Amino acid sequence: MPTVLPGAPTGAPAEPVRLELPPLHLGRLTVDTPVVLAPMAGITNTAFRRLCREFGGGLYVAEMVTSRALVERHPESLRMIRHDDDETVRSVQLYGVDPVTVGQAVRMLVEEDLADHIDLNFGCPVPKVTKRGGGSALPWKTDLFTQIVTTAVREADQGGLPLTVKMRKGIDEDHLTYLEAGRIARDAGVAAVALHGRTAAQFYSGTADWSAIARLREALPDVPVLGNGDIWEAEDAVRMVRETGVDGVVVGRGCQGRP
Repeated sequence: MPTVLPGAPTGAPAEPVRLELPPLHLGRLTVDTPVVLAPMAGITNTAFRRLCREFGGGLYVAEMVTSRALVERHPESLRMIRHDDDETVRSVQLYGVDPVTVGQAVRMLVEEDLADHIDLNFGCPVPKVTKRGGGSALPWKTDLFTQIVTTAVREADQGGLPLTVKMRKGIDEDHLTYLEAGRIARDAGVAAVALHGRTAAQFYSGTADWSAIARLREALPDVPVLGNGDIWEAEDAVRMVRETGVDGVVVGRGCQGRP
C-alpha cells in the first residue's frame, strides 16, 4: 500500500521518496544500488538472500561464520558460505579474535574461490561473543584490531577481493572506539567501513545514533562509509543518507519478515 506523506490529501497516495546515489565501489566490485543486506545469524541464509534479491538492493551478505570453524572445515560452516549460482557477488562475513586464524580463513576463501567480497564482524553485541573480547568489544583492543584487519586485507589482496568491516560505536558510551577503529581500518586498506549507530551495551535498544555515523563519514572522506541502524522503511534510508552523507546503507532487522 502506498505511503501517504504528512500533509497529503486523504486518499491521495504520495509519490515515493527517491534519492539518486552513485554506485558503491568496493575495490574491483561495483554495487549499482548501495543498499546492503546485513549479515544476520540464522536469517541471511541462501533462501532468505534469494527472496531479498527479488526486491532489488545491491549486496547480500551471508550469515557470520567463525574463522576457526571455517579453517577446520566444519560442515555447518561450509554450508553457511554456499551461494546460489546466480548470486553475482558472493559475500561472506567472518568473525574471529586471532589474526593468524582470520588470515587463514581469508586465504582459504581466496585460494578456493569461495567468495567475491569479505566482511569482518566487529559489530556483534551478543554477550557470549563480547565477553570473550570479540565482536563489538574487539576494537577496544587497538593493537589486536589492527593486526586482524591488516592481516585480513593483505590476504584478501592476494586474490583482488575487497574486504570491508562492520562495527558499532564502542563497548558503551564511556568506551567509544568507532572513530579510531575507522581510521585504523582505512589505513589498513579496507574497501569500506559500516557503522551501526549503537554501542554493544545498547544491544538493539534505544535509538541508533545517526550523528555518530555522520561524524565517521566526516572523519573518513577517502573511503566509503555505510550507515546501519533503525532503517525500517525506504524513507528511513533516504533520511539517513541526507542527514549523514553516507555512501550507502546497511539494512538488518528491518528486512526480517518483510524483505
